[in-house]
Amino acid sequence: MFAHITNNLDVAVSVVAVCAISLTVPSQYWSVKYICSDIGLFLFAIFAYFVMRRFKKDRDRPKKSCQEACTVESSVDESELELSTQVASEVVEVIKAEEPQFDVSSHIVVMQKYANERNIAGTMRTFRLIKKNGVPPSSQMYNIVLQAWINCGNVQAAEDLMEEITGAGLADETSYNLLIKVLVSTRALDKANGFLKDMKKASLTPSVAAFDNLLSGFAREGRFTESLSLLEEMHAGGVHPSNDTLNNIVKLLNGSRNIDQRLARVQQILLKYNIDATSVSPVPVAMPRLAAVISQAEESKTTCCAHEMHITGSLSQIKAVRKTLKQHGLLDNTESGCSPLDGHWETDHGLTVIVEGKLVRWSAQRACKLSFTNKERTGCTMSLYGEATNGRLVSPATSPHASKSLVWENGDVWQSYDGRVIGQDTFFSQCMTKMVRDQFQDLQYQARSSAMLKCVSRQALNIPVMLEQSIVEFLGNDLYYVRVHFESKSNPSKKVSNDDDDDLGPLPFETDQDTCNAISLRHPRVGLRHCWAEKGDNSYGQRTLVNGQEVNEDDFSRHVQYVCWA
Repeated sequence: MFAHITNNLDVAVSVVAVCAISLTVPSQYWSVKYICSDIGLFLFAIFAYFVMRRFKKDRDRPKKSCQEACTVESSVDESELELSTQVASEVVEVIKAEEPQFDVSSHIVVMQKYANERNIAGTMRTFRLIKKNGVPPSSQMYNIVLQAWINCGNVQAAEDLMEEITGAGLADETSYNLLIKVLVSTRALDKANGFLKDMKKASLTPSVAAFDNLLSGFAREGRFTESLSLLEEMHAGGVHPSNDTLNNIVKLLNGSRNIDQRLARVQQILLKYNIDATSVSPVPVAMPRLAAVISQAEESKTTCCAHEMHITGSLSQIKAVRKTLKQHGLLDNTESGCSPLDGHWETDHGLTVIVEGKLVRWSAQRACKLSFTNKERTGCTMSLYGEATNGRLVSPATSPHASKSLVWENGDVWQSYDGRVIGQDTFFSQCMTKMVRDQFQDLQYQARSSAMLKCVSRQALNIPVMLEQSIVEFLGNDLYYVRVHFESKSNPSKKVSNDDDDDLGPLPFETDQDTCNAISLRHPRVGLRHCWAEKGDNSYGQRTLVNGQEVNEDDFSRHVQYVCWA
């Protein structure tokens, strides 16, 4: 209050002083000009007063300590620093948002494109670019690089990369399948088998594709023991077989030679995979003849060795082969399913006469006909020695070792014994099929033709589908076959030591005079497959003959012009 009064007093004194100064001015200077200047001076004095008063207040105010001043300044600096940092981060975020993001998926597509084009440089460049942008490698990226090395033919680099993938823990099922497939194609089967085992150690379940790739390699190389072990392992792992698996089993059995495995083991494989079953596939799986003979041996009630001759060729060639088989004494039906008089008969003069239906064949060049005199076909009449004579079937036989006898009115007696002697061999339960067209070969030929058309054009023949299918059905391989099944006491799998050869003499099917060799030499343009299996001896085997010589499966297929489904 006192300060306020003092301030007002100063103002009053200042006003009085100004007025006093004005009164001292002489009167001649009292004019409008001088009055205005005095008023201006008065206002200037008031302004100067207020300025001086303001300066006085700032001087009288107590000063802050240096510490407080530093604190204030530091707080200002920190706030400014925080503000600048926040502004900088916002600016960086805005710049990042404006920059284009790195698209990993598009670069992976580019990698795949380079790999398919066998451009390993482009593949690796893109792979390193992805890693440079902070993206960790994935199994897909490694598999693309692995495929690129394989496409370029550098298998060693693919194996080295596989070690890197395995070390990184990124090896998956695709990685192993790619490497196993290329190792099988390069015939490195042991390495491929090792990677299959490594796959199991890595807690990965091998797919049917991995098994099929390795099995195809074993079948191509004829490694029968390893193939059986692989099939047993596949079945134990619960892997369902594909159509390729069944085809590989067929190739394995057809190409097997000099097999040292037991019949029971192969029989178990056949039962597990049931290769005779038809599946939904482009080409049905044809049952290999060795498997068919093994099944027949298992069903046989005798202890004899089951045999089968499968002869393949063109229609005219098979007609000639069947005629030759007839001349050798082979019959269409078995002894149990034929007429009572059908079979081989031995005359009193030591001749072998073959009766089949109404045809009587004395030799390959001489034949005649007979007529039956009763419905049971146990009586007949025929011209013997230029005169007609009647004959009748007598049971029991007149000879102690014969199974039946045919007695003629002129006194001749024909004896029939068990089995049918063909050359040096005795056939039991012999039967022969008609000429049959190889339908499986037709289907494979049609499937191969359709695949070739699709390779040439996506629209194939560019005609309606129904019409195209009708055209394809007319395609075929023009292959026919005839089969001869019989049982015999001879087993080609048995090997006799040299010490016993002098006592036993030449065994059947071990000389060039057996029936199979004779047929093959007589008809060199056909292919003959001879399969056998004996349940009692637990053995089996097969051979393929061309012009009387044993050949492997590939040469046999080329000779008969087989169409093989890969």
